[in-house]
Amino acid sequence: MVHIGQQPQHTKQPLFSCRFAFSLLLLQFSLLLPLQSFAQDAALFPRPAELEPAIGFWVRVYTEVDTQSGFLHDSLHLDVIYTDMRLNRRQIEARRSQIQEDLRVLATGRRDQLNDSQREILSLWPIDVSNQTLRAAASNVRWQLGQSDRFLGGLQRSGAYRQHISNVIREKGLPAELGVLPHVESSFNPGAFSSASAAGMWQFTRATGQRFMRIDHIVDERMDPYTATSAAMSLLEYNYSVLGTWPLALTAYNHGAGGIARAVRETETTDIEKIIANYKGRSFGFASRNFYAQFLAVNEVERNAEEYFGEVQFNPAPNFREVQTDAFIDAEVFASSIGISLEQLRADNRALRPVVWEGGKRIPAGFRIKVREEVVPSGDILAMVLADFKFPVQTPDIAYVVERGDSLSVIARRFNTSVTRLASLNQLQSRNRIQIGQRLLLPQDSSQQTSIVAVASEDGSYTVRRGDTVSLIAARYGVTERALLGVNGIQDPHRIYPGQRLIMPGQGDAGIQLAGIDATIAPTPTSETQLAEEAVARTNPVSDTPAPPSEELEQLTLVRLPPAAVLPDNQELGAPVTVEESTAEALDPVIDVSESNEQLVENLSADPSDYTVASNNTVEVQASETLGHFGEWLSIRAWDVRRLNNMAFRDPVIVGKRLTLDFSRVNIAEFELKRREFHSTLQQEFFSNYRIQGVEQYEIKRNDNIGVIARNRYSTPIWLVRQYNPELDFNRIQIGQKIAFPLVELAE
Repeated sequence: MVHIGQQPQHTKQPLFSCRFAFSLLLLQFSLLLPLQSFAQDAALFPRPAELEPAIGFWVRVYTEVDTQSGFLHDSLHLDVIYTDMRLNRRQIEARRSQIQEDLRVLATGRRDQLNDSQREILSLWPIDVSNQTLRAAASNVRWQLGQSDRFLGGLQRSGAYRQHISNVIREKGLPAELGVLPHVESSFNPGAFSSASAAGMWQFTRATGQRFMRIDHIVDERMDPYTATSAAMSLLEYNYSVLGTWPLALTAYNHGAGGIARAVRETETTDIEKIIANYKGRSFGFASRNFYAQFLAVNEVERNAEEYFGEVQFNPAPNFREVQTDAFIDAEVFASSIGISLEQLRADNRALRPVVWEGGKRIPAGFRIKVREEVVPSGDILAMVLADFKFPVQTPDIAYVVERGDSLSVIARRFNTSVTRLASLNQLQSRNRIQIGQRLLLPQDSSQQTSIVAVASEDGSYTVRRGDTVSLIAARYGVTERALLGVNGIQDPHRIYPGQRLIMPGQGDAGIQLAGIDATIAPTPTSETQLAEEAVARTNPVSDTPAPPSEELEQLTLVRLPPAAVLPDNQELGAPVTVEESTAEALDPVIDVSESNEQLVENLSADPSDYTVASNNTVEVQASETLGHFGEWLSIRAWDVRRLNNMAFRDPVIVGKRLTLDFSRVNIAEFELKRREFHSTLQQEFFSNYRIQGVEQYEIKRNDNIGVIARNRYSTPIWLVRQYNPELDFNRIQIGQKIAFPLVELAE
């Protein structure tokens, strides 16, 4: 049992020089006085003059206007703020149209006989502003929602987490200033998520979060502010090691290390102000361009919080006892056993998904559950749960395989549930995109999960309730466990679940009900799980292949959370901030290359590797790639690739070397798509089984082989080693050279 705040110790090389010691001293002081001003290290976090207008803009957003008001401003020149207004969509759009019309008039060169509005707008621009700039400005009038009340709320909430955040930062040897980042991301709201599927206080997307945390339909550690803090600092540490400066590392937190590495390559600079001004990446939009300026602004506002907000009352930090569960336990049973409400247990253990609190799944074995010390100050927490309520296996899944003509709304109606619940349970990124053959988890029947005490129905069957066990049901009705298991064809007594209908011995053949499905029991099924799967398959025939066992289904990873508490910080007025309940239209959707590439870029957002084709038709060889791969992606032979590059049969393919390719059969866009698909699949499969827990610096010794070290010492694939060492020349490894190896652990 450990207390929140204790961190695993890893051996690692410091990232920073001795100049960082001053920041650590300031961090120790800030632990006692969290809002006292500490000098921001200008070397680590520079404030280029070019960014001052943006920093000033965000300071005003965080301190002058609340979420019921905002600014109409120029999206490129943030010191040009046309007006502040209350949040009224019609009035805002009318004022925006007027400003745009005035700018078009000014862009004609007119400087006299102006009306009051035109003179006021012109005064906001430099005296020598060009007509071309004003013409462009007419298309750049943007609405920004205010944040002052949200920032103050975040300050108050931060009291519950800042001690823990500071402990993690200190343990990793990172700059203290990073602790304010949740102001930008979520206003320190651990339950926040965005319309872009980012979740939790630190706003991780699924693809990036799964590198460091468990994310599936039972547990989503992004929602745990303590686990996610460690993951956020690991990500920032990684970004810094890859990109080399904190402005780039912070911008990569929003845009991905892969995206920023691409920006550095295309602009040929690491200066953040030059990248912001010159990089034209399609997804490098307003939020990404402003992320570093926002970070600098929230540091400034927090240092001067009393000036802006007066005295701030911080939420107290809760004191938890944390224990690792030794079995699968129903949440309601666990809460009642230790004398705490289910609502309080849920509030303190945000990583557990709704399916656990609804009774459809049990708290997983090995899960570190938090209990407030004032509720259970001492004693063995796990011993308070009776052995009869501890299970060696998880509640099984019930799955449905999508057929032609299905949509989420059709499936929801068929199984008496909602589109929202289906989308949440299956972590669907889009409610309008399901595919034939796709397996969807169905909710357990929650309508009958309200009480542990129940009676058999008229037909002699019994519906399992939360907290039930085979032994309890058998004792309640005066039958033997063996007879109860036998008549229901159940081999494993631990595989019963809420909503399941059991036949009482002596009652003859009766039906079962699984998630709204009425079906006849198959002859002597081998297990309850198989029974559920066969019932679903018979009701909804899809293929000759039965649904996979629950262990396979539980590998699903979270892509989308249901809409609530959506963060609209940087969204344009009128942009959707919630997902509307809608009918899924199409199956077998046609996805064009650009759309697929966009999704793959998102999946590879933390990967700094260059997967693009250069203008001279060459590519840089990445780890795990072979000439066979290139031949397959180009629809040619591997030997053709060798011949094109004057390579003999025994010449090795060296990571980092550039190869010339032939695009006569496959165009460049198709090639890049296939290449990214390969690496995306490779990495997603790895991170479904492993998580990064730290990083270690290894010093190369005589006769060392990187591949052998990665495999035998660190259990890490070479492609991940290269991501942590993007400049590593695999052809020139020297004795004494230090290489960063990520420390991975097997996922639960």
